Amino acid sequence: MNILVICYVYPPEPAPAGIMVRDLAEDLAFAGHDVTVLTGWPNHPKGVLYPGFQARWRHTERDGRHRLVRVAHAIRPKASAMARLWVYFTFAVSSLLNGLVLGRQDVVVSLSTPLLGVWTAWALARLWRGRFVNVIFDLWPEAIRSAGLVRQRHPLYRLARRLDTRNCLWSDEITTLGQGIRDQIAERGIDPRRVHVIPFWIDTDRIRPMPRDNAWRREQRIPPETFVALFAGTIGYVSGAQMLVRTAETLADRQDILLLIVGEGVAKDELQRLAAERGLRNIKFLPFQPARRLAEMQSAADVGLVTLRPESGFTSVPSKVLGYMAAGRAVIASATEDTDTARLIRQAQCGLAVPAQDGAALAGAIISLADDRPRAEAFGRRAREYAVEHFSRGAVIGKYREVILGETRSRSGLDTAREDQ
Repeated sequence: MNILVICYVYPPEPAPAGIMVRDLAEDLAFAGHDVTVLTGWPNHPKGVLYPGFQARWRHTERDGRHRLVRVAHAIRPKASAMARLWVYFTFAVSSLLNGLVLGRQDVVVSLSTPLLGVWTAWALARLWRGRFVNVIFDLWPEAIRSAGLVRQRHPLYRLARRLDTRNCLWSDEITTLGQGIRDQIAERGIDPRRVHVIPFWIDTDRIRPMPRDNAWRREQRIPPETFVALFAGTIGYVSGAQMLVRTAETLADRQDILLLIVGEGVAKDELQRLAAERGLRNIKFLPFQPARRLAEMQSAADVGLVTLRPESGFTSVPSKVLGYMAAGRAVIASATEDTDTARLIRQAQCGLAVPAQDGAALAGAIISLADDRPRAEAFGRRAREYAVEHFSRGAVIGKYREVILGETRSRSGLDTAREDQ
């Protein structure tokens, strides 16, 4: 079977979606399928082309058993909303034009840019009379509305929602990360039997528990007695990470607690500026770390932090929580209690959930585990056990393969069908 996967990001970019696509392509190709990944030029998250790459109209190479095609698109550093839309538009057009020369594909899988990128993937699938699988990690435009970047009554929001709803209606199958997103897709009038809840996966062999006082922690000059609360990942508006400054202010008298923020994103500069203005010395910023050091970095923490705006947890699921769990660390989430993130923490019994955007409540949860480290360690052990059972590559990737190949419906879809009868 010929399978085309369109994804805007791909290694060496650190975005989890790109890493997942490479793993999926490897497994599908190993099973005997002819797999092509169509992607852009590496520039995420700073919007700057990575060293060693020269952007061209199209470049084809082999990445293991599958074919990798990189195509031209606009690249903009520190992009504004309009500049980002231009980047998305150019990738959508380029992926359509370059996709046309690839030859007939039996299945097109889209993890493309919002709206137009998904539409071009659908167009290619229909041109070839193939199946179209729409993988949704963030529900647009609800995600940007939740981030406060657009109002629900704005004409552009209503137009974008209609377009994205049309993309969903045209999809043969949809996968998404959590029940909350699935419910919102169903509210648009989409048959829930075509919407499959499949989580991210993580390499639980690569991200594994390591000693807390390891070489990476010592390189960062973090004393062994310091209790580290780690926020690792993209620092964007949807994450609501700005609240970490308020949390650090509340914790200013606890010299034994450090907030460690590792990552990049459009909101990082604002966080650093606010922390500097307030003279906070209990918050430390680092860039993304090399993949080979991730297990050390995660294990250097005592707890992992997840922050979400009040509505964001219903339209996206942070992948960072899987990294914390795989490393055997407790999770503290600042998220509305009925989000998928809060549900996961309760189900796995691996940490604490506090109200969204409540900096004092988040600080209180951190203090409670800093003062009861055996409890934090117990949460971490349960987190690791749950991650291996539910989020390992072996446990998850087969579910994606079944949907892509049209072999079966997810259990959630079958259950919904029974309820509708």
